[in-house]
Amino acid sequence: MDFLILWALFLLAASGLAFLLERRTEKETYLYMKFIFYACLGAVSFPVYDIQLPLGIIIFLIVLHPKKNSRYKRYMALFGFLFFLFQLFLGPFDAGTLREETQQIGRVTITDDSFDSFLAQVERRVGEDGLRLEQSQLMFDRGGNLRNASFEMLVQTPKRFIRYEVSYQELTGTISYRPREELATKSLISYYQKLIDANQSFETLRKLSMHEILHDSKTPYVEMDLDGLYETFSLQDATVFLIDDKGKLIPYVNTGDDVLANAIRLTYLRSDGQSLRDKTILLYNYSFETSRRKGVVR
Repeated sequence: MDFLILWALFLLAASGLAFLLERRTEKETYLYMKFIFYACLGAVSFPVYDIQLPLGIIIFLIVLHPKKNSRYKRYMALFGFLFFLFQLFLGPFDAGTLREETQQIGRVTITDDSFDSFLAQVERRVGEDGLRLEQSQLMFDRGGNLRNASFEMLVQTPKRFIRYEVSYQELTGTISYRPREELATKSLISYYQKLIDANQSFETLRKLSMHEILHDSKTPYVEMDLDGLYETFSLQDATVFLIDDKGKLIPYVNTGDDVLANAIRLTYLRSDGQSLRDKTILLYNYSFETSRRKGVVR
């Protein structure tokens, strides 16, 4: 159910309940509006990692202690809390609901399991079958800390497409989700079919030899750009590696052939933000004549 429609129905029901309760109460200035306020407060939540905390009802029970008509105000706050529980229950069954969200996840690094957890959290939050990756950009420092990341992903539902923009900032330790609805046009359907499955790209990132890449870097930062389109690359002017099934890097002897693959482009950044001219491309999900003759697993 659409987010705005859901809240509109809640406010309509809260207004009706407030009207009925107001007739049974002591006289109090702006009581009707106070009833609506307590209902909305009870519905307020705050995300902490993967958990939605019922912040509104906690504030009501611990901080607010109304003296007049306290019982009826408690009823309205509990009504809002029931709405919070309804949304919590409805969430897994309503993947099409479009809503922005920000979660606190803290520091992400490849030196522990926080990077794998970060990718898993993105997959769980978006939670869509058939999720495709359009593009992604991740920046690491040489110590293995993820400084920032962004993902643009697309999913097809029966009546529409939903484009998800996911971003992470080390400075705030937060991850943000911004869904946007798209019309299901023929051109978008054709484009969607050419994109790689997001889970496959995430699995490649999990297996990739990040330590090796960062250790060999001559600059303090390394930027990784992933393109979701399965396309042809001309590799005459770049250092090229193949990513095998275990995430190890295999040097590719450039023969001048074009390669059909998905790619991760590495950019080496100095402290002033300027990049080196060195070009490094990591190929996965590849297909070309040279790889078949050498017996390289696609």
